[in-house]
Amino acid sequence: MTPVRRLMQTKPQKAMLRKQLRTALSARFRCTSCSRLQAVLRHAASGGGPERVDAASEAQEAKAAEQAEAQRRLFQASAGAMSLHYCRDHGMNSISRFLRKITIDMSYSFRHWRRHQRATRHLLLWTPSKILKSDNIRRLIFPDLALIGATSSFVCYYNVNSDLVASIVGRSFDLALPSLLSLPVECFTLTSVALGLLVTFKTQTSYQRFTEGRSLWGLLINESRAMASRIMARVPSSTGILSSDVADGKTYAIKLIRTLPVVLKYHLTEDGCNPNIEIKQWTSDQQIRQQTTAALKCELQQLWNPYDAKQNSFTERLVEADVANRPLYVLHELQHTSASIFAQPTLGGLDAVAATEMDRSLTTFHNVLGACEKILRTPIYTPYTRFTSRFLFMWCNFLPLAMYPVAGPALTVPVTLVTSFFMLGIEDIGSRVEQPFNVLPLWQYCQTIDQSCLQIVRHHDLLEQSDHAIGEDDLHEFDWDVESLGSYVDPLATSHKKT
Repeated sequence: MTPVRRLMQTKPQKAMLRKQLRTALSARFRCTSCSRLQAVLRHAASGGGPERVDAASEAQEAKAAEQAEAQRRLFQASAGAMSLHYCRDHGMNSISRFLRKITIDMSYSFRHWRRHQRATRHLLLWTPSKILKSDNIRRLIFPDLALIGATSSFVCYYNVNSDLVASIVGRSFDLALPSLLSLPVECFTLTSVALGLLVTFKTQTSYQRFTEGRSLWGLLINESRAMASRIMARVPSSTGILSSDVADGKTYAIKLIRTLPVVLKYHLTEDGCNPNIEIKQWTSDQQIRQQTTAALKCELQQLWNPYDAKQNSFTERLVEADVANRPLYVLHELQHTSASIFAQPTLGGLDAVAATEMDRSLTTFHNVLGACEKILRTPIYTPYTRFTSRFLFMWCNFLPLAMYPVAGPALTVPVTLVTSFFMLGIEDIGSRVEQPFNVLPLWQYCQTIDQSCLQIVRHHDLLEQSDHAIGEDDLHEFDWDVESLGSYVDPLATSHKKT
């Protein structure tokens, strides 16, 4: 039995022994990445020689580096931008991808609000660059507006050359065609009211879903901060406990809170907001699941230590194929940690009141997960959506018949296209925000939760190292004498008093 296999079979618990083994293997085989080092350990433990490492580990290492680089580029692109153009369909050509991109608004800062509310915002929207960047124009120009433009052009051509067309078609097929294709304007005046109500109701319903989705992620951010702060403040670190499991569970629970938004992001979107995942039209659900699992595992390696046996075991169990609902798995792991470790006052954990607050936060997490799944799994009633789409598309295609007698052949096509663009644009916005998680910057929300948890941990460590006790000498009584306030006296009140 080789020394490496003997060390692996004994499963040492001390961190020093694991560190020595890791250092020795890294120095001997020049392994610099976590995935490659794990491959060496698995290969040595299985009985193979440490001189040969499976080639799949190198591919896994390259894939992990590629995923990390894609995430880094996404964070850099969204750092100072007001919005980001994102396309999830990677199976089309570059032109189609450019036309089908959607706009995702980033988290706004004070600078973004100033740009958003500047006085020249209406004029700047009509510059050529802004028009080309408008996702409404890009998404509607083909095939919707192209087909409506073709219909309008055909109506104009037929009406201008009606005698020529009638003579050719009538002589060949013996048909009696009308001399002018037109409809009364009253037909569109009466139906426009009903069409406007249908489109407006759908857009409002979709925007309510968008608002609810954003509110749920806001609730997740707030409750994650509150729970992380409660754990760091209430659960003791080293003093006052009778078991080391309480101190270890404290760190473990914080990692679970940081993991929850990441797995929820992959649960609510097809690609997990990872631009490096290639989803083509012929990609199967199993292949998508494999790609998202690999990308999720790469992100989890930034939160969990792959060299720690317990942490690595959790990440491996989390990405297994039989785990269908990963956010629920993380919540149950957090619930188990709270029930078995934190809710044990005899071991130095939480009292009954604090343990109840932990359960309340976990219930809030479950409610957020269930509400997000409700939005994802339940669209707006599809017969209503399809009827509105049919009604709108027929209305726009028949519109040239009413515009030709009024606008003539020169203005029928542009007037029809502009009117159809505004009507179809309202419906397209409603269709996009109907699934809110595709148009929300979920990766920024995950980053917010992660940074908040790290700030709470650092602040707690700082508070434990310093003495923040307040004595009686530090408590000053506020002097309510008006004359002692000096420059803080309200000048209006002073002048009124003199008067």
